[in-house]
Parts: sequence; structure tokens; C-alpha cells
Amino acid sequence: MPQPQTAICAEGETFAAFLTLMVTDAAAARRALRGLPALGRRLAGETDDAALSCAVAVGAAIWPALYGSPAPRGLAPFQALADGPRQAPATPADLFLHVHGQRPDSVFALARAARAALGAAVTLVEEIHGFRTRQSRDLTGFVDGTENPCGAERPEAALVGDEDPAFAAGSHVSLQRYVHDLAAWERLSLAEQEAAVGRSKADDVELDDKPASAHIARVVIEDEDGAELQVVRHSLPYGGTDEHGLYFVAYARSPAPFRRMLEAMVRRDGQGHGDRLLDFSRAVTGAAFFAPSCDFLEQAE
Repeated sequence: MPQPQTAICAEGETFAAFLTLMVTDAAAARRALRGLPALGRRLAGETDDAALSCAVAVGAAIWPALYGSPAPRGLAPFQALADGPRQAPATPADLFLHVHGQRPDSVFALARAARAALGAAVTLVEEIHGFRTRQSRDLTGFVDGTENPCGAERPEAALVGDEDPAFAAGSHVSLQRYVHDLAAWERLSLAEQEAAVGRSKADDVELDDKPASAHIARVVIEDEDGAELQVVRHSLPYGGTDEHGLYFVAYARSPAPFRRMLEAMVRRDGQGHGDRLLDFSRAVTGAAFFAPSCDFLEQAE
């Protein structure tokens, strides 16, 4: 059985590095990518207390140059969305490097080593370092990731299976970086904040009377049988005192659930409801990738 990259299903990270990159030399990048799973295993083995994990994912535009044809089913460029002031922009990136663990020094060391391995074959678009807060709360003060799959649910939600056998154990990746307007958010009353999220702030209980514009009312997506469509989120707060927000990362066996979630957030429904949270947090990046299995990366010619 092919082995998934370690960052996809691992749980409980405290720190993460998120790097987006452009490829300048496809042949050199492909050779370097072959060695990244082994590099991750080696550094993880040297720091047992860091729970280091990593993954690299490839965008649709660069896939043919790196790996030819066929491409993973459903891999496509991120499609920008807009509805009035609510925006979900698409921003360029060929590769996404995701490193996470329990120690910031170890996360930095692996991210730096991976970047060095890629060398001049890539150029950096953006590098963001995230951190987990107490009780896994977003900078808005609300618990984040309450409905994230746990345990055995994670590979079921995140990993491609027999539906695309050439790319089994891979995962579709969607990312966005959000910038929060905390000054505006903190001017809201507690009741207004809870209505925007759809949960109580203190104890993270879903509101029985949450409005249709509440964040959790917009992002819960179901299939035709009423089963909730899941993604595995690795989102973390980031930033400094001037600019800060949430770095959103979702892994899924198909890009469709995230796409439907994003459309429900950005686009208003027939009654004019969109995601109220987007009035206080704006997306400034958006990109889509596929994270192949370790076997695929290591065996690529």
C-alpha cells in the first residue's frame, strides 16, 4: 500500500510552517522532491519529542512539467470567488510545503532543510509560521476546528482511495490566508460574536437558534444522502501585532467539499445570507494542490 505524506493525517500540531513556492527548474525540482519524504523521516527521527510531520503538494499548472500525464482526478487551479465585498482571491503558487510539529525550532529546521534541498529549482512566494493557542482558539477567541475529523476518520476524509488508484494515498489540498480585523470584531457584543460564529464563546456549544449567516451554518456541507462531507483541517493562527489572522489548510480526498464550503461562505443564498465572519476576516491568498503519496514522489523518474 502506498504511504501518505506524514503531515496529512497527523493530529495535534502546535506549530507549523506554510511555504508557497514557484518552480524555476522542473527537472531539478522533481529530483529534489524525490528526497523530501526521506528528509522528513530522518529529521523526525532525530527529534522524537517534536512530532515532526511534513508534506509537499503540487499545483495544476506545474504538474505536467513535473510528472506528465495523467494528473490526479479533479486537480485544477484555485478558482477565485467574489460576491460584493466578500472575496476569495486566487494567487499563484506551484508548490506548497507544509511542516508541523510540537516545537518551533524543529519545524523551522525541517522547513529550512526542505527549502535548501529544493535550492535554486524554486523561488519563495510566501512563508508563514503558525501557532496553536490555548484550547485551540482562533484569534477571534472562539475554538477552531471543533468538527475536524479525528483518529480513523482522518484518512477516510483526506486520502484518495480506489476512485483514483494511480494516486491512492494522496490528498487534494486547498489553502487560504485570512487577515482578521480584530479591532472591528472586538467592537461587537458577545451575543453578536456568537451569532456570527454559531457557537458559544466560553464553552463551544452550537447555538440552537444560530442565524443562517452564522459561520458554521455556511460551512457544514452534506451529500445527497444527508451525510456531512468532511475535510481534514490543519489551520492555525499566525501573525504579529500589525497583521494577523488564520492560515487555512484543508486536505480532502476530493476538492469538491472545500469548493462547496467556500461557495457557501462567499456567495449569498436566495435570502441574501453569506458568511457573517467574512465581514471581519478577508482572504488574501488562495491556491489548490495535490499532495501525492510518498511512494509516488520517491519513484518519479
